[in-house]
Amino acid sequence: MLHRSHDYAHLIARWRSVARAAGLRLRTLAKDDGSDLFYIETPRLAGNAGLYLSAGIHGDEPAAPEALARWAEKNAARLAELPLLIFPCLNPWGLRNNVRTDSRGRDLNRMFHDDRHPVVAAVRKVTQPHRFHIALPMHEDYDAQGIYLYEVQRGPHDFGEELLRRAAKILPADPRVKIDSSTAKNGLIRRRISPKKFETMGYPEAIWLHLFHSENTFTFETPSEAALDMRVRAHMAVLDECVRRIARRTNRG
Repeated sequence: MLHRSHDYAHLIARWRSVARAAGLRLRTLAKDDGSDLFYIETPRLAGNAGLYLSAGIHGDEPAAPEALARWAEKNAARLAELPLLIFPCLNPWGLRNNVRTDSRGRDLNRMFHDDRHPVVAAVRKVTQPHRFHIALPMHEDYDAQGIYLYEVQRGPHDFGEELLRRAAKILPADPRVKIDSSTAKNGLIRRRISPKKFETMGYPEAIWLHLFHSENTFTFETPSEAALDMRVRAHMAVLDECVRRIARRTNRG
């Protein structure tokens, strides 16, 4: 089956339709490598109960932006009632060319410590007033042997296991006990922050979110060698569980 998961123009056309259906505005984020980038901020975003969602920071990980768009299409009728900040695709050039970096070979996911990259600077500016209950950068990994999840620790363990359980109904968890040099158990990696490490390598999006904006930060990874539709569905399962928790928290408040 043919798909258009690397067609950025088609992706944004879908997001325009979602925004219209939801009564929301698709706002301009930045312009980079000849493409306009966009985001959606819902009226309910306030306080610390919100959900941060981003995809496509690495262009060779197409299931993440596809899943985010498909999830939004499925849930357009309720988007305006949820406290959301959504970045549909942070690296259009990379997506179109099926590469990790931008056109100058820069990995945006190592640049969140400052404003040198125009897209990163724009994300930092838009995000600056907000704190989130959950932040979910969405990724893929060509080395993965199944789904896995980074959960950045802040005090007691939270709900990473439940996110993986939901996604594992579609794709199995990565069985390795070491993933990217980190200890893993049933696909879950919990780690504490080493400031010196990230001062050297640069801040990934998730580390920046954890330090400044989010209570619970998860990076979900699907194995890019699995079928695209299954990877998309696994991402959507994690999205559904995050939104369920956000909606419950919002309704309680």
